[in-house]
Amino acid sequence: MQLGGYRADLVFQDGPRAKLIMEIKRGLLMREAIGQIGAYYGLLRQANPADEVRLMLVANIIPKELAIFMEEKMGVQSLEISVSQINKIAEKYHYKFEDEATPEQKLVTRKVIKEFDLLSRRCHVWIFQANPQRFDILNALADEKLNEDVWLVNQHKNEIKKGDIGLIWMSGKEAGICAVVDITSDPEFLVDSLDSSKYWMSDEDKQQRRLRVQYKYKIKFPDGPIYKQELKNILELSRLSILNFFQGTNFPVTDEEWKIIAALIEKKFS
Repeated sequence: MQLGGYRADLVFQDGPRAKLIMEIKRGLLMREAIGQIGAYYGLLRQANPADEVRLMLVANIIPKELAIFMEEKMGVQSLEISVSQINKIAEKYHYKFEDEATPEQKLVTRKVIKEFDLLSRRCHVWIFQANPQRFDILNALADEKLNEDVWLVNQHKNEIKKGDIGLIWMSGKEAGICAVVDITSDPEFLVDSLDSSKYWMSDEDKQQRRLRVQYKYKIKFPDGPIYKQELKNILELSRLSILNFFQGTNFPVTDEEWKIIAALIEKKFS
């Protein structure tokens, strides 16, 4: 629905003189969304002064402190819908997403995995963890401009090297592996790009010169990660570092663990 110079995601007629404005966000709900839906409220009330207007913000991940503030101080409802919930409903109704991998992309992915399997004999594999409450990893992965970027190195700074493989891990309720990257530099003090800086929740994390590596995305998982629970169910992965010591940014993966994970990724794109 057009509201002034804006277009609201959904506006429901909720009874004879009541409306519900629903704003929907992929990934982490950022603070800016509160101002956005507030503008919609004002425009709709201006056009229809007699109507009652309710507000709801929907996202994959909603920080608890924002949800409390919105409900108690602004009367805005929030609804968190996970990627796995969306996929279950999509599967039930045979819904196809626009960014779902095509047969050609699946073939390329299988070739990349075979290439990585050969490379793993002469390089190391690392898990790079992202906290989705702090960095909006789902939107960063969906950003077509971010084919390459930098990642923090807080552990193993003397071991992570150019040519190694990185597995991007999202922590939280839907923890798991959501991308595979080529590490293209040794650790050095770098500033994150403007394209990725906008996905940090706090201004304190943006444009800071910190020890990082450069990387290029090789495989992204548009329909959600290989979930932590799936990995935990595999006996051979019982000692996987991030399943046992989840505090940190950088975690090693053994050659044997990588072979199992690579097979899971190939199966995901089969």
